[in-house]
Amino acid sequence: MKRFYCDCGLEVFFEDRHCGHCQQDVGFDVDTLAMITITSTRHGIHESREGRKFRRCDNWTYHNVCNWLIPDRSANSLCYGCQFNRIIPNQTVIDVSPPVNYLRWLRLEEAKKRLLFSLMRLGIPVSSGWDYRDQGLLFDFLEHMDFAEGENIAPVTTGYAQGIITINSLEADDVARVSEKAALNERQRTILGHFRHETGHYFWDKVFKKMPESRSFSSVFGDASVSYRESLDVYYQNGPPRNWSENFISAYASAHPSEDWAETWNHYLLIFDGLETAYELGMTPVSPEHLTTQEMLHRWRKLAVAINHLNRSIGLHDAYPFVITRNCEEKLDFVALMIEQLRRQGEAELKAV
Repeated sequence: MKRFYCDCGLEVFFEDRHCGHCQQDVGFDVDTLAMITITSTRHGIHESREGRKFRRCDNWTYHNVCNWLIPDRSANSLCYGCQFNRIIPNQTVIDVSPPVNYLRWLRLEEAKKRLLFSLMRLGIPVSSGWDYRDQGLLFDFLEHMDFAEGENIAPVTTGYAQGIITINSLEADDVARVSEKAALNERQRTILGHFRHETGHYFWDKVFKKMPESRSFSSVFGDASVSYRESLDVYYQNGPPRNWSENFISAYASAHPSEDWAETWNHYLLIFDGLETAYELGMTPVSPEHLTTQEMLHRWRKLAVAINHLNRSIGLHDAYPFVITRNCEEKLDFVALMIEQLRRQGEAELKAV
């Protein structure tokens, strides 16, 4: 993640709506991938220091769960990031204090926007399913309910299917998420990790499997044609193999080759974002976009060890409780190859226009 600054010079965070020093409004501009200071003019129009005109996303104006801006010339009332939503948590429940669903939606939006920022920084194109029904992506943020009006209702499962990523909104509840992490004996469970993982499934389904390089998938991850349902049933019944850490980035990655891909994709995005943040903070001399996969991993290993030491010093668990083995390196290399080929394909298409 890059660092951002208000016009007054104070640093602001990616999720901020106001500068903590001068109290000016700030918002995210997709065109420049930057947080910018805005001044209200008239009729809901906001202006940057350079004179560019914007409107606030409707989910900012009416729900305060977004801080992304829309160019004034756009016909959309929702920002680029919010256009990916299909279902949001029910906001009509008002007899709960604090408003649980509002806070869940806010946290889900913040994680989703960080994911989209990472994809844009990597040059990975993604469009909403509203604009491209067959190839686009949409998100359903569904509430978990065990029963309603006396009828049993199937629990919500976070997952991906046919261009739709479903996130159980309970993942935005800290207690529920930590409880699930403990129940599944997971090393790490985050909202952002869910978004990264499920987009791995989406990109493979809609983009990568159609590319010539995808033919090498089975030699790297294994035969994805084996029964997915049966593989997961075996995993949840018996757990991962004892030596899973020698071949997989996480225990869950051992459940099926497609989950191995999604977990590896998740970690590639995590490492890229972590190294970019470290570069912006002066903790590493080179931005990850200029590094090979091996160079990224070399720097990430050193950084992760340092972060884990700091966490332990203040009484927290390791921030990155994973080991990247030689086999995992090969899989991360494959993810990097697919991203690079997709980027080159996009550049070739632009030149042809």
